[in-house]
Amino acid sequence: MDCRALLLDFDGTIADTLPHLCASFRHALEPFVVRLPTDAEVVATFGPPERVNLRMLLENPSIGRPNSIQHLDAAEQRYHEYYEGRHETVQQYPGIVETIALARRQGWRIGVFTGKSRRSASFALRAVGLAEVVDCLVGGDDVSRPKPDAEGLLKIAREFRLEPGQVLFVGDSPGDIKAGRAAGALTAAAMWGAVDATATLAAGPTWAFKSGQELLEHVRILGANGQPWNTSRTA
Repeated sequence: MDCRALLLDFDGTIADTLPHLCASFRHALEPFVVRLPTDAEVVATFGPPERVNLRMLLENPSIGRPNSIQHLDAAEQRYHEYYEGRHETVQQYPGIVETIALARRQGWRIGVFTGKSRRSASFALRAVGLAEVVDCLVGGDDVSRPKPDAEGLLKIAREFRLEPGQVLFVGDSPGDIKAGRAAGALTAAAMWGAVDATATLAAGPTWAFKSGQELLEHVRILGANGQPWNTSRTA
């Protein structure tokens, strides 16, 4: 199994961001809506970048007012101010930094493929100290078709001059797994951050891992050109 690159989603895979994301969206929308969205309503918009998420929420008739969409620019600015101003509440998942470091020692390229806008993703990577170790970042506004489409993953594979089958893509959502499978990549479900574990597993990842430490061991074995363990294999 000739794996040469490690690609990761950010939210729910590299870092535990869901509480901060939901708080950021609610802060962004508060002056412009009749009620604030629930966590589930926020999560339901994930896939495209924040501006699209905000548009979907403002246009939701049970959340926004008839003229709420007129405030999209202001809501987006409020989002970024809150998200960037309070990012210290975000914590990385255990084992992720070590996994990236190991992959780099093995000569693998490192990429991040996220639905976040490039602005948010770049800020988040700097905030958690990973910006300097990521070779390629593709955000939600770098593609015309968001996850579960494979466009972003294929873009990174081309940048790395690799076949998709030489890429391991790690993500927590069904959209991550579907994007990886559509590209022909190896996929690992980050069950430690999955909001809907059943749906993520149903998407058919190559492997599923309960922790970053399990992923670390998997990458170690792949780097030694061995066959990863079968106990977590789902397909």
